[in-house]
Amino acid sequence: MVSKQRNVSNRTYEAIGRFIFEFSQLEYEIRHRVAEEAWVSEEYFNAIMVHDFAVLCTAADHVFQIAFEKEPDRIKEFKALIKKARALADIRNAVAHGLWVPFMEGGKVIHVPRSLKPNISTEQAAALNKKADEARELRAQIEALTTYKLAIKKPKPWK
Repeated sequence: MVSKQRNVSNRTYEAIGRFIFEFSQLEYEIRHRVAEEAWVSEEYFNAIMVHDFAVLCTAADHVFQIAFEKEPDRIKEFKALIKKARALADIRNAVAHGLWVPFMEGGKVIHVPRSLKPNISTEQAAALNKKADEARELRAQIEALTTYKLAIKKPKPWK
């Protein structure tokens, strides 16, 4: 019994770590793409790109709305990707701020969001691995969509 609990706990810990890693990569990708599009130089990157995730998503939405102004389909696609990123941020908040019982019910977390209505989620080892995959795929989609834009961008007008 103890061995089984340890195994479930280890799978849960691994899934938590993997999800947090993939989410952090997604967050950095968005920061990096916004900074590139807005011509934020590397020396100012850390000072300027320090927004929390919600503000970062709003900034990204704004920057790429301008960047894709003549491509409404791309604006729509980018907005959909940012919406998915915001949904993953809600999960990240539950992972980071929830009360974990890793050895019960496939990894259990109890999270009380701002609504003060507790959410109890079970089988989190499997669920977080799926969400980690989603974060990785979302990062690739954002990279592909914005790399296209950056590849056709003209040099800075002030240099």
